[in-house]
Amino acid sequence: MKILLIFLGGGLGAISRFALSQAVTSLLGIRFPLGILACNLLGCFLIGLAVGYSSKSAPDWFAPLLVIGFLGGFTTFSTFANDSLSLFEEGHSSLAFTNLLLSVIPGLLAVWGGLKISS
Repeated sequence: MKILLIFLGGGLGAISRFALSQAVTSLLGIRFPLGILACNLLGCFLIGLAVGYSSKSAPDWFAPLLVIGFLGGFTTFSTFANDSLSLFEEGHSSLAFTNLLLSVIPGLLAVWGGLKISS
């Protein structure tokens, strides 16, 4: 049952990531990968909330479906890394460094904030 919950959550998370990323990208229409940044930062905050909640009294299905599955599928380190590398290779070093800085430090702060709010 746990595998099925992870599978379901992961699929829904990946579809949600694609939809949000495409919406942000088409709305702003710029080269910088703001869509993936938005997904990753939102996912970091939500995982902080979820982990804080699940440490209290979450039902057994909560972590596999929402934390491992949905948020695992919603966030993406590999796309972030690929986008950053592409920016470097295309000669946009300042955008690549900006992506690194806007992803890592705020991501950690977002997880921390989510944990603080939920505990």
